[in-house]
Amino acid sequence: MRLEGIEGLRALAAGSILVYHVWLYSSPGRQLADFGPLSRYAFRHLPLGVTLFFTLSAFLLYRPIVAAIVDGAPQPRVAPYLLNRGLRILPAYWVVLAATAVVLPASMLRTGPSTVELGRLAPDPELLFRNAALVQNYSPESLLTGITPAWSLAVEAVFYLALPLLGLLAAACAARQTHPRGRLLAALTPAAVLLVVGLSGKAVADRWIVSGGSPSAGWDGDWHSVVVRSFWGQADLFTFGIVLAVVHVALQRNLISLPPWWRWPASAGVLGAAAAVAVLADRGLWSAGHNPYELTGALGCALLLALVVLPPAESRVRPRPLIRLLTTRVAVVAGLHSYSIFLWHEPLVRLLRAEGWTFPDRRGWVLNLVLVAALAAVASAATYRWVERPALRRKRRPSPESPTNGTGRARRPLGGTRLHH
Repeated sequence: MRLEGIEGLRALAAGSILVYHVWLYSSPGRQLADFGPLSRYAFRHLPLGVTLFFTLSAFLLYRPIVAAIVDGAPQPRVAPYLLNRGLRILPAYWVVLAATAVVLPASMLRTGPSTVELGRLAPDPELLFRNAALVQNYSPESLLTGITPAWSLAVEAVFYLALPLLGLLAAACAARQTHPRGRLLAALTPAAVLLVVGLSGKAVADRWIVSGGSPSAGWDGDWHSVVVRSFWGQADLFTFGIVLAVVHVALQRNLISLPPWWRWPASAGVLGAAAAVAVLADRGLWSAGHNPYELTGALGCALLLALVVLPPAESRVRPRPLIRLLTTRVAVVAGLHSYSIFLWHEPLVRLLRAEGWTFPDRRGWVLNLVLVAALAAVASAATYRWVERPALRRKRRPSPESPTNGTGRARRPLGGTRLHH
């Protein structure tokens, strides 16, 4: 099944993170280009692109589990799911890690609790292994080393491993329900679990694990940052994607219906979440990286996704403006390459600045953005063509001999979707 606009949302998420890192790291002397209100209210919140990636993962990967629970069918098979997840994220990640940590001196090395420097990981095999295994988040010495945006990939990896267990929990809760609506409510159990896990992680980090007092608290080499940047401290950000997956399946099975005017409050919710995040954080009432900042951002991302994937898209002859924007050729191509763009761009930004090939001030920032985007596009196109696509072709698909799910349809591997997720 294809959902229009998903690739465009991936492009939006990856593009926002790229723009943020160019703004944060490209200027010589680390002096941020000042764009006035744009810097205050927009640029500093672009890392919410990571939250959009989390929301997409939760929605896309939980849908087949919800469908099985509602239909009273066996759970999707775990082994093909794990194989598919590994093929989706590991080959490209390992190639880019090798290029930036072994060949180029473009990976981050921690030299102190609040200091990192650019270099190679090859002289430190243990650190290289931690990054390759996506466990760098769980030690102060290795946190935010290697490809630093991959801290979120390490969080996603734990979510991938936890999802089959959450599915079993939801299925157990639904086992005694005889009506599909009862099973539908049981399918919301993982959302509650993830919310509690994430909130408890943030509470423990804030109240019982003392940070170093750095202005960049949560991004330092200390145990406070380890908890905040772990799945424990990030699990709640998958909550709304899980809920949206349940809603999507419920609509497909005609178990619920939405009023025809639902898009208006959903659109207002997206704008309201964006305004709240920007204004309240700017006034110091919310701290970026903590609740309710992150949960508000996650809610906004889920509402944006809902506007893309929920009906009445299928009943309209003319696509909505948002869908038309997200399904343009540029958006779709960028979305297909978004994972490689996510991996390549930040090492390139840091390496260009270290070599003195970036420019200061506003005009310089525009040049830096064009330069990094161009280089990331070339590197990502090569990675997608020769690494990602061959790996994706090896993903397991349902075969005609596959056992059925009780409705006459072959059981799909968990996460088995025509979308390249």
